[in-house]
Amino acid sequence: MATYILTSMFSNGFHGKIAEMFQQTIPKRDKFAFVASEFEKMYEKTDKYFTFFLQAFEECGIHFNESYVVDGRMKIDEAQKAVEEADIIWLSGGMTLAQFGYFQKYGLDTIIKQHKGVVIGMSAGSINMAETSICTRTCGHIEQKIYKGLGCVDVSVEPHFVRDKFTEELVELSGKYKIYGLCDESVIVYENGKQHFYGEIYEMYNGKIELVHFER
Repeated sequence: MATYILTSMFSNGFHGKIAEMFQQTIPKRDKFAFVASEFEKMYEKTDKYFTFFLQAFEECGIHFNESYVVDGRMKIDEAQKAVEEADIIWLSGGMTLAQFGYFQKYGLDTIIKQHKGVVIGMSAGSINMAETSICTRTCGHIEQKIYKGLGCVDVSVEPHFVRDKFTEELVELSGKYKIYGLCDESVIVYENGKQHFYGEIYEMYNGKIELVHFER
């Protein structure tokens, strides 16, 4: 059974209970695949974040024997093999809809959904892991989009959430969907059929908002 980890952003690396969580949930550390959000341009930005988060893992004691970026610099069959063989798949932040389009174009959507290792989504990656993916204007998208995501987890998330940003848009959406407001430095882990929270996380449902977990 796969382990799914949804995150928002970690500007200063992984520390405290987050570092401990990664150490516990990543037992196999052979191959690490960093799947971009933009596959066919912005390579410098992709490589920058790949290096940043790889270093963040190193600093909390997690070393991967092999690590690589998956984007348009690989042929489609190479990208599929790279993701399929990885122990850890990182779905990067950035351009949410573009990323999902590349998953489909490169035939990675089914491979990710069927993967049995650890799948980590950050921001855009977390949104795309949902059964119902929701891109909101509140989160900075140009327009609201709701679509069938990868289906790794059965809840939708609003990354980079701030309590004061429970906007009318989110109030309306929460009348139809359960949405977790995932603040930066926070994580939701789905492992062995159980859900674990780290950091500051809110539940938006039926037009209301409730703090479900808080720790620093």
